[in-house]
Amino acid sequence: MEIWLLFFVVILLFSVNSIYNRVKSTEAKIDRIAKKLGVSNSPLDEELRALLKAGKDVEAVKVARDELGLSLVEGKKYVDSLRD
Repeated sequence: MEIWLLFFVVILLFSVNSIYNRVKSTEAKIDRIAKKLGVSNSPLDEELRALLKAGKDVEAVKVARDELGLSLVEGKKYVDSLRD
């Protein structure tokens, strides 16, 4: 009985993680589309662009990850999408 419960919890965690990753990916895509359409940017995007202009790429990725809850790869992609 306990094994089945543990198995169920593991499956549930994998499902939640998969959904979380899809949501983050969708948010990044929406942000890129908004940028291309010229929709007003969030204050975070402006802060990240300022860090990029100052040559603080690593700091920009760190801020993006902290504020948006992204993985390292997702944070890097997000910051790269903000480059002019």
